[in-house]
Amino acid sequence: MITVMVHATVKQELLEEYLELIKRLSKETTKKGCISYSFNQNREDPTDFVLYEQWQSQTDLETHISELFMLLGPARPGDLVPEQLMKLYQKAAAVFYDVIE
Repeated sequence: MITVMVHATVKQELLEEYLELIKRLSKETTKKGCISYSFNQNREDPTDFVLYEQWQSQTDLETHISELFMLLGPARPGDLVPEQLMKLYQKAAAVFYDVIE
């Protein structure tokens, strides 16, 4: 099992666009092998988000990431997610964890 936590700060002027996009991603990406997939917005700073994901396997996570590219287009060199998503961030960092059972 894999846990992914993405800590991100969204550009203030793009906040509404980001909110619409994450609603779309929550509905349109495959949840095969997905245990949890939730965007969380800071109550005190609405531009601060944490995405919490859990996947059964690396293959399931890779399928999800492939769908992000199909929906949103390519990534910039060196990025793990599509440019359309990355351009909305002031900063973002993803951390991948293995679940200890």
